[in-house]
Amino acid sequence: MKNKLRNRIAVFLTVFGLASASIPAMGEAKAADAYTVKVETGYLALRSKPAYDASNELEALYTGDYFYVMSDYDDTYVYGYSDSGKQGYVNKNYLVEAYDIASGILTRASDGCSFLETDDFALRFPGDISWSYEAVSPDTIAIYHTQAKEEGYGGHVVSIKAFDWGVNDYAEFPDYSVAGLNGEKKFIAIFPTDVQFNGKDSVQTEEYNRLLNEARRMDCEDEELVKDNPFTVLKK
Repeated sequence: MKNKLRNRIAVFLTVFGLASASIPAMGEAKAADAYTVKVETGYLALRSKPAYDASNELEALYTGDYFYVMSDYDDTYVYGYSDSGKQGYVNKNYLVEAYDIASGILTRASDGCSFLETDDFALRFPGDISWSYEAVSPDTIAIYHTQAKEEGYGGHVVSIKAFDWGVNDYAEFPDYSVAGLNGEKKFIAIFPTDVQFNGKDSVQTEEYNRLLNEARRMDCEDEELVKDNPFTVLKK
């Protein structure tokens, strides 16, 4: 296991105006490295003690589940926590380092636009609207209208979720598009299905809908939208 520790979630950034972006404020989270569970059959047990014993099982983890390693215990067990928040020990031989959609993440402003970039893709938004992002899981980044989120209306504009080729679980989402593709991942834009802004605030309504309309252009499968797709794959 790696010795370098990362934060599981809570990378926030707000873009202010046309030509400047704030410094990302790291949220408080347990320091950990994200891994995915991989078992041929059955499940991986999260245990209260680093020993194989049916009586110390806290939770069953299945292939594809995330586990966040906080420290090594010995040659077999590591200590950390699951998505449910339960902490304990698992056999590290059934963990695979998770993909990190936020790897290399940064923002910049240019030519009246603001950009969110990672090692894999770039995403363009209007530069005069305040928006924020959050890495909500190792494979998902959510974009919010800042004011709508801060005022308790949700503010969710779109989430970008990475899927491996051959995995089509995104078909279950009620509203989505294929934002872009590279040789390893499919990047799916997932849109909200309810109102996420204060409809009584005309400025907030206009800004939120401008962000949403731009996000809805992220569709590499639509012949018209692809001509001005704000989502760009950087690594083929």
